[in-house]
Amino acid sequence: MVDPAELRARAAMFEKRADEAKDPISRTHYREMAAHYRTLAVEHAPLERADA
Repeated sequence: MVDPAELRARAAMFEKRADEAKDPISRTHYREMAAHYRTLAVEHAPLERADA
């Protein structure tokens, strides 16, 4: 099972790398990877049940 918290942590790691990157290509790549992991975290988040 995929842990959404782990995916969010990876997204944060890539954001940090983007902030520290020297060249624009690396910054763009790391930001895209961060966005990808944020999307995965949302997709794997547990569903809220309305009847709970």
